[in-house]
Amino acid sequence: MSLKEVFKLDTSPKKVRLALLFILAGILLRIVLAKYANIEPVLAIAMMAGLVLGGLWALIVPLAIMFLSDWAINAMHYGTTFTWQQLVGISLFTWTGMMFVGYIGTRMKPTFLFRMKGVAVFTGVAVILTILYDLWTLVGYKLIVPDMSIYVMFMAQVPFTIMHILSTLIFVPLFGTMYIYAQEYGLPWLISDNTELEKPEEDKQGDAAEG
Repeated sequence: MSLKEVFKLDTSPKKVRLALLFILAGILLRIVLAKYANIEPVLAIAMMAGLVLGGLWALIVPLAIMFLSDWAINAMHYGTTFTWQQLVGISLFTWTGMMFVGYIGTRMKPTFLFRMKGVAVFTGVAVILTILYDLWTLVGYKLIVPDMSIYVMFMAQVPFTIMHILSTLIFVPLFGTMYIYAQEYGLPWLISDNTELEKPEEDKQGDAAEG
């Protein structure tokens, strides 16, 4: 994918509606689930945004979710635990990490989801991205708390990463299945004109044979 395609922003009404739905769902779910460490929907939504919206939406959607929900989560659960400088520092890592996940979503074709094997591989990629994301944010925490041993920090991160992987295993297949359902059974006001899923070639040949 060229840089021109990455930074292309399709503002057709259906794409805007779907992007807003992703953003609102991500904000609400992230705030509601904030008390459960690393159980969050943003990574799954970022991948879906990259997959079905593509272009600049893959970066805008996760960034908007993280930016608009971080202040509320910090106020409700962390208070004065972190200074503003520390919050800005770690946010640079959490926000860019989710934007990277959205970009990886653009590297996959929507038709990939139409097969169970595709959903499984999509989920597997999400698990790998979850681990990479947690390692990336660990770098951020190390920079804002330089006195803490990296080994201690890494060992403390392990249970949170396990919970994050569990979250991914829940939300990625769930959102993928919901999107397939919307494609198969309706919601024309929601699905973008440019993201119509075509059946894989083997499915088309099977339908022709049955006909």
